[in-house]
Amino acid sequence: MASTPMIQTIHQTFSRHDRQYCVFSVTGRDEEFLYYSHMSRPLRSLMFGRNFLGQLPRLMEKEDLCIECGLGLSVAGGVALDDGDKIAWHFTVEEANLVLKGLRNRLGDDGRWIELFP
Repeated sequence: MASTPMIQTIHQTFSRHDRQYCVFSVTGRDEEFLYYSHMSRPLRSLMFGRNFLGQLPRLMEKEDLCIECGLGLSVAGGVALDDGDKIAWHFTVEEANLVLKGLRNRLGDDGRWIELFP
């Protein structure tokens, strides 16, 4: 089994549209990561891609747009769970869970909202 990746930097955490978000970097990877989880529904995703952080100011200005939807073609892969439906694209569930374990460890008590994928 692979080791838990080191979380290099937590760039930003915030809440919006009943979701909690975290944008962060993983040591040894050029992409940025975005994890989000809905506060009351079984909806969460871990995605990676380019320039997520640079796009946030523009996306935050559009109140009716969800952050993950606005990233569009910048997303290179990830894992998403929506009410029992799960999809993995250019990333396995095992890889995603290892990153999430590293993120939870890095955030400590503030990372209790982060859930692994089944």
